[in-house]
Amino acid sequence: MIQRTSTFEQFVRTIGSRLDGSPLAVMLDVDGTLAPIAASPEEAVVPDETRELLGRLVSRRGVHVALVSGRSASDAWRMTGVPGTWIIGNHGLEFRAPDGGMNAVTEVREYENRIAEASSALNSVTRATPGAIVENKRWTISVHYRQADSRAVPALIARTRDVGVGLGLRVTEGKKIVELRPPVDLDKGTAALTLLDRVGAATETGSMLYAGDDRTDEDAFRALKADRARAVTIRITGKADPSPPSTVAEFTLVSTTELQRVLRWLIDRRGS
Repeated sequence: MIQRTSTFEQFVRTIGSRLDGSPLAVMLDVDGTLAPIAASPEEAVVPDETRELLGRLVSRRGVHVALVSGRSASDAWRMTGVPGTWIIGNHGLEFRAPDGGMNAVTEVREYENRIAEASSALNSVTRATPGAIVENKRWTISVHYRQADSRAVPALIARTRDVGVGLGLRVTEGKKIVELRPPVDLDKGTAALTLLDRVGAATETGSMLYAGDDRTDEDAFRALKADRARAVTIRITGKADPSPPSTVAEFTLVSTTELQRVLRWLIDRRGS
């Protein structure tokens, strides 16, 4: 049975020693998990307190921290800027190593021109929908409609889908967002497993935690559940709700503030 929780205290009582292994990989989504959801992508901010906690966690022996985002790796780095962290951008299509080295996964490079073409087409589409925003992330595109008139949203989604399908791109949806991606079998789940291998946490002595708040994070929850059953997975729900969103994550927490408490507890537990 999947254990669900909505409080930090229940999480700590349940988790026991499962995060005491070494190396420990801590993988964290950015928007909605580290940074509260904002009206537009450029307004989202990771609180200074959270950035300080991430820096302390990175400094612990045997701990590797990866920030996993739908944003481009460079934009996620701009938001967080914590030295020593891995950045996984574009839902697992690109990696930024702790030394600053950046690379896109080979399979997506052939789609760069199609993404550029889609961006041009979608700029025309969103001009007809005030409040809609196109975010070109080189390897993927996001169309945000949080600030758009709800009556215009169905047509916006349909037109975005038409552009994506016409160019042979994969169309997915999240929280007030439609995304176009290369049609490759790569996502936050494949990226999480790759990261575990890179830092050596996939061994019998390693531990791993993944926290996220959106549909795309479910890919990571599923991959870890199937391949690394001892992984700790957390869905951030964004609100107190007796009926949390459908998730395969083992735990739910209600807010970014609750996750801060988990990070602080983990720092103390890992010692100096």
